[in-house]
Amino acid sequence: MKKLTKYNEIALSLKDDIASGKYGIGSLLPTEFELSAMYSASRQTIRSAIAELARQGFVSRTKKLGTRVESALPQNMYLHRLDSINDLVQFSNENKKVVQAIEQIVLDKQLAATLGLEPGLHALKISTMRYGKAGDKLPIGWTDIYVVLTGLDLALLADRVKAKPDVLVSAILEEEFNVTLKAVSQEIDSILLPEALEAVLQAPSPAPALKVIRRYIDNNDEVVEISITLHPSGRFSLLLDAKREM
Repeated sequence: MKKLTKYNEIALSLKDDIASGKYGIGSLLPTEFELSAMYSASRQTIRSAIAELARQGFVSRTKKLGTRVESALPQNMYLHRLDSINDLVQFSNENKKVVQAIEQIVLDKQLAATLGLEPGLHALKISTMRYGKAGDKLPIGWTDIYVVLTGLDLALLADRVKAKPDVLVSAILEEEFNVTLKAVSQEIDSILLPEALEAVLQAPSPAPALKVIRRYIDNNDEVVEISITLHPSGRFSLLLDAKREM
């Protein structure tokens, strides 16, 4: 697996310092010379880290003035709250997805292990690019969806997805294939974006990313759909509210 470059490590560290309030909005970051000493890095490496922060909207740079903190969140970040299945539907309504490919596949050992399923299962794979809203040029992520419901007409589902590209696949399953979803489990991890998606998602190399795996479970306790979404750093934030049961 690729390792983060030095400038990416510094950029992440500076983002943490901005988020914590160490460098408040409106304040100036230390000079290139000071940051170079703090991180034992060359001034060129520091410039690359600052350029990455500027690209995401955290800071602005002014000649002779310095680097000013503009925001504790990247300006192009899409913020999403998830508390229920209904929130997933709302999420689909709020953002735009563009279907990139649809194909029927058989799960090999590696993919089956990633999905937590048995190898040899037939599935419909749907790949989509996601944008925060219509008109956005920078995608917020890439999603691979695997539908593995036993006995499902995968060819018919593929046709329905093509006919309704803006509708959640899970919603199509419920509305047109008599599926009743009972629960959605969610697994979140931090990874480096695969090289194959760096150019597609207009992300730097190597690019830290948020990996979100969702498993959709029906009222027969069967996993009917699994989605894997990769969000480049700074493009997407997930809010989850937890309440104590009384």
